Amino acid sequence: MEMIWQKNYKLLFLIFFLVSCFNEKKNNIKNSPRIKSLVNLIKPKSNDIIYYSDSIDIEFVPKNNSSIIKKLYVIYKNDTIAYFENKIGRISSSIFKSVGKHRIKIICHINNDKEETYYSSINLFPNNNPNILKYKIKNIYPHDTDAYTQGLTFYENRFFESTGRRGFSSLKEVELKSGKTIKKIDLDNKYFGEGITVFDDKIYQLTWESNLGFVYDKNSFKKIDQFTYNHEGWGITTYDNKLIISDGTENIFFIDPISYKLIKKIQVYNKNGPVKQINELESINGKIFANIYGKEEIIIFDPETGIVESVLDLNGIFNKKNYNKKFDVLNGVAYNSITNQLFVTGKLWPSLFEIEIIN
Repeated sequence: MEMIWQKNYKLLFLIFFLVSCFNEKKNNIKNSPRIKSLVNLIKPKSNDIIYYSDSIDIEFVPKNNSSIIKKLYVIYKNDTIAYFENKIGRISSSIFKSVGKHRIKIICHINNDKEETYYSSINLFPNNNPNILKYKIKNIYPHDTDAYTQGLTFYENRFFESTGRRGFSSLKEVELKSGKTIKKIDLDNKYFGEGITVFDDKIYQLTWESNLGFVYDKNSFKKIDQFTYNHEGWGITTYDNKLIISDGTENIFFIDPISYKLIKKIQVYNKNGPVKQINELESINGKIFANIYGKEEIIIFDPETGIVESVLDLNGIFNKKNYNKKFDVLNGVAYNSITNQLFVTGKLWPSLFEIEIIN
């Protein structure tokens, strides 16, 4: 008898639960602001492509004659960027400062006592075609063929390199002309070393999937700190007293070098849209040079707008035809600001190339 009662009790509980869920779903539909809305957002439609510096039209239409649109507020990142006493308006896309996807909120005031909130994603594309740049090889230096190059950088005429692969990752200082290692430390086998940069006499090194970066004294290579990030670590450089990091997507993260807090994020676009596989980074004269993983090219983009301004075509720089040893993709760009020299190499490549950019 007790077992029958328990079964009936469970059955009643299940029926009660299903009815409750149905009523809750029904109430949610009934109370949905979309069902009760008095106006329609006509423009901008989410994810429509808009070119940088073009205007963005905003337009609502009432659903019935009794709805009169009194004013519109356009809000971006908690700031009101535009106000219109009408059902239409126009804003400049330049207020977003950078290309990529930006989400805006529009508050529409109807009659004298109602307001509705709408969201739209603005997708900004550059309106320029990048310049295609060529190169001339000025010098070729030996490069360690065991170095799975993830990051290169010069600092005060000293040359540093970070290498990857678990069990082989390292940080080292290299003599440019001979390619010999002057100083080296190995990472723990669980870490896959990635990009490096130097800021304020400290070397910052990323790891790939561990969400962890290391900070070293540039002279002793002693680890003095570490920091975390919520994405993969690929390339790193410095710009305007900030660390900027790539994660293999179009995203570039600006990080405070002391607190390690995220300051802002931009997206890198060319005229065709987001540029993926952004890898090793180097800051040169206010622009960012970036390897594109799997391609023999370096893009040059504006770190403020994210617009790709030029593409450095490096196809054929390393003649692999008669090379029988193992090699991998192009990766590694470094600039010596003291001597005004630009260098590129690749993972396991036998050579480091000093190049000159030509138009």
